[in-house]
Amino acid sequence: MQLKPNFMNRNLLILLLTIFTLNSCQSQTKDKTKMKKTESGEFYSESGNFIIDFPIKPTLRVIDNQIGMDKYKIYNYQAVAGQQMIYMAEYIDFPEYIIESWDKDQAYNQILKTLEAKYGGVFDLTKKEPTEQNNLNGIYFEFSLNPNANVPKGMKGGIKGKVFFVGNRSYQLTYFGEEQELIENYLNSFRLLK
Repeated sequence: MQLKPNFMNRNLLILLLTIFTLNSCQSQTKDKTKMKKTESGEFYSESGNFIIDFPIKPTLRVIDNQIGMDKYKIYNYQAVAGQQMIYMAEYIDFPEYIIESWDKDQAYNQILKTLEAKYGGVFDLTKKEPTEQNNLNGIYFEFSLNPNANVPKGMKGGIKGKVFFVGNRSYQLTYFGEEQELIENYLNSFRLLK
């Protein structure tokens, strides 16, 4: 049986349109996760539903993670403004049952323990207190260099940040490095788009 040219052309056209549509959907999703600059010079994430004043344009890393059988993504935006000046904002949509099984203190403590473990004991949690900004309640935290740890040569400074929960989504804002005037402006600029 020989296929008619019109039948083959139609199938090829359908295949090409399907591929084009899939690529368009992927591009839209990717574009929504990228940070865009506002007229005032701040940056916003449409998919993250937040705005923040990074000192320079951040880069995005999407990290696959898993709790039990549940997979989720961490959307991590970083701006490296100098050798030891890293500004970071990330959001995570946790599986709902995880958030429902934790109270807020457990959730905050888990995030801080994970952050402490990430740096292998080089930093100690030295401050944790409630904070409120733009109708969001959360915690403010500080980590200082651990004097008993094997600190890499030349490492200075500490970590300052805030954590907020909105439903099953966590927002973590962090500054790593030496003391800077911009830290408080950066942390305090965070707010939701809607």
